[in-house]
Amino acid sequence: MKDQSQEDYLRAIYQIIEQNKDKDVKSVDVATRLNISKAAVSKMLKVLQTQGFVSVELYSKVNLTKKGLLVAKKLTYKHRVIEVFLNDILKVDKEFIEKEAHNLEHSFSDETIKKLADFLNNPEICPCGKEMSITVD
Repeated sequence: MKDQSQEDYLRAIYQIIEQNKDKDVKSVDVATRLNISKAAVSKMLKVLQTQGFVSVELYSKVNLTKKGLLVAKKLTYKHRVIEVFLNDILKVDKEFIEKEAHNLEHSFSDETIKKLADFLNNPEICPCGKEMSITVD
């Protein structure tokens, strides 16, 4: 996937799922997470649904498809590896790590992330305390 905006939506949905394991994800949750309008979310969800990344059910319940979940997990893994690098190696101020990692996650290839993870001795926890749930093949 090459569209950064679409990647942001998938990762936001995944983050909501991670945070609220037993709660349904609603389009309003995505709007809140991304700080954008519900109308913009509805429009993008239609695009993502057409491409097979999400399914949207009655009452705006959003689910990631297998395809969408894989992309979201890969992005989250990339993000977390970059966070570890920024925190542990570059000693970037914690208040900037999230934004920097977000910018870089879209630019790094899977191969580069794998090398970076290897360099970091394949961390299992990111600086925010979350598990590194997937490796990139």
